[in-house]
Amino acid sequence: MAATSIEELRMLVEVELRGSLTGAAQQLGVSQQAVSQRMRALERRWGLALFSRTARGTALTDHGVMVAGWAGTVLQHVDGFESAVAALRSDRAAHVRIGASLTVAEHLLPGWLVAYAAEPDAAQVELTAVNSATVAERVRAGTYDLGFVETPEPPARLAALVVAHDEVAIVVAAGHPWARRTSVSAAELARTPLLSREPGSGTRLTLERALESVLGPDSVAAPAAELSTTAAIRATVLAGGGVAALSERAVRDDVEAGRLHRVRVDGPLLTRPLAAVWDPRRRLSPAASRILAIADSGR
Repeated sequence: MAATSIEELRMLVEVELRGSLTGAAQQLGVSQQAVSQRMRALERRWGLALFSRTARGTALTDHGVMVAGWAGTVLQHVDGFESAVAALRSDRAAHVRIGASLTVAEHLLPGWLVAYAAEPDAAQVELTAVNSATVAERVRAGTYDLGFVETPEPPARLAALVVAHDEVAIVVAAGHPWARRTSVSAAELARTPLLSREPGSGTRLTLERALESVLGPDSVAAPAAELSTTAAIRATVLAGGGVAALSERAVRDDVEAGRLHRVRVDGPLLTRPLAAVWDPRRRLSPAASRILAIADSGR
């Protein structure tokens, strides 16, 4: 089946908002015939009756109203993505350099940047996603004006402000033996080689610190494999490649959809703060201060 285009979703949403194919066509600046043809194509592709066509006009069916609502949600994310990207290349004012751990960069910063980009004097933002240890190093070196990390404790010699919290989730594919269990012990988890991020990752450090707090130093097995991105680890787990510790935010949709199974751990809580960090020896620029304020307001 051919992929649905963003243009088709916009047409469907506009039909619902304007109450007719003609109204949608006028809003989008296309012909009524073009909208009608695209909507008929959607109905054929999906095998759903989206519209009720009578001599009095065209109206959405119950299925059509439901699908239009879903389409509206998708378009909100698309528009937010576009705004976030625009914030990265804006050249309206000064330049601000931000480094962020992957969890923050993928799940929190897009919303913050959308809010910041809406301000009339928003600066150009340069965002780099790296692990927490690298963020801290580059903030100290002055490479980044502002950083966001996900380590259990704030990095040394940096000012810090907790802006959110996160859980580290232990996940397996649906066919893994652990998927049929209610929980695993901290000791069993510690001796199991996991799919992991590289040293310096906040997710890995949080898990190791939590397990070592109850089992002692050097109690955690070496990783089964070290992968550089959350997406790579998630894909490997989905393919049946083993057990992984990932941000709860990163796997929430997969767990809810049943693609991944979250395993409860009998033992320490696998939680961590997500914090903004900056060098107290350097004064934050107005742009960095404003982004920090936006992040803090979302707690």
